Amino acid sequence: MNWYWILGWIPSTLAIFGNGFVIYLIYTRRRLHTIPNGFILSLALADLGVGACYFPANFICEFSPRACLQSVADDIAVAMIYSSTSCLCVMAIDRYLAIVHPLSYMTLMTRKRAFCLMTLSWLIPFTTYFIPGLCTSLHRCSINRNITVVIWTTMFEFIPCAVLLFVTVKIISIARDHRQQTTRLDTQLRFNEPKHKSYKIHTWTPARVIITVVAIFLVCYSLEVCSSLCYFTDLCTFSDDLSNAVRFLVVTNSAGNPIAYALLKRDIKRELKEVLREKNDANVVATEV
Repeated sequence: MNWYWILGWIPSTLAIFGNGFVIYLIYTRRRLHTIPNGFILSLALADLGVGACYFPANFICEFSPRACLQSVADDIAVAMIYSSTSCLCVMAIDRYLAIVHPLSYMTLMTRKRAFCLMTLSWLIPFTTYFIPGLCTSLHRCSINRNITVVIWTTMFEFIPCAVLLFVTVKIISIARDHRQQTTRLDTQLRFNEPKHKSYKIHTWTPARVIITVVAIFLVCYSLEVCSSLCYFTDLCTFSDDLSNAVRFLVVTNSAGNPIAYALLKRDIKRELKEVLREKNDANVVATEV
C-alpha cells in the first residue's frame, strides 16, 4: 500500500475534528461573534470540507471503485479546496485593512460588507469551477479542458499565492513600522518621565494569525504550484508520487489552520481554555456524585 493511503488519514482527521471544533466554538460562544471570526468561520467550513471530502473520497475510489463516482468526487473535493483558498484571500484582505487602516476599519468592514465578501469567496469557486466541472462529469455539457484547467489553476493557485504573499509582506512591514514607532514613543516617555511604566507592545497580535495561516498555505501549496508547472510544461515530470505529495500537503494545510487559531488568536484561545475548564469542572462534579 502506498504511503499516501496510510498517512493521509492523519491530516484528514485533524482537519475534520480541528475545524469542526473551531466552528462549534465560534457558533456557540457569543463573545466570538465578531467580523474577524466570521472570516475564520468561513475558512474553517471550507477546511472542514477539504478534510471530509478530499482524502476519504480518494481512498474510497482507490479501493472500492464501484462505490464512488471518481469525477464527481474530485469535483466536490477540488471545489472545497478552491473555496478554502478564496476564503483565505478574503480573510487576508480583512486583516490587511485592520492593520493598515485601524482607525477606519470599522467603517470600511461593516457586517454587510463582510457577509458579501464571504459569500463571494464561496460563490466564485462554485460558479467558475464546480458547476462547469460537475456538468462535464455528468456528461450534460462539454467544455475545453485544456483551456479551463489553465483558467482554474491561474485563478485559484497562481493568483492567490501571489496576492497572499504580497499582502503578508505588506502586513509584516507595516506591523514592524508600528512596533518601532511605539517603541520610540515609549522610550521618549520614559526619558521625560522616569517613573513612567513601560507597557507591553501588542502590535503583532492582530497580524500573527494571518501571517501564520498564510505561511502554512504558501509552504503547503508551493509543491502544488510546482506540480502545475510540471503539468503545463516540460520542466519536470508529473508523477504519481508528486501527485500524492501534493494532495497530502493540501489536506495538511487545512489541518494546520485550526491549530494556528487555537495557539495564536487570543479570543479563541481564551474561549478554548474556558470550554476545557468547564468540562473539567463537570467531570469533577460527576466524580464527586
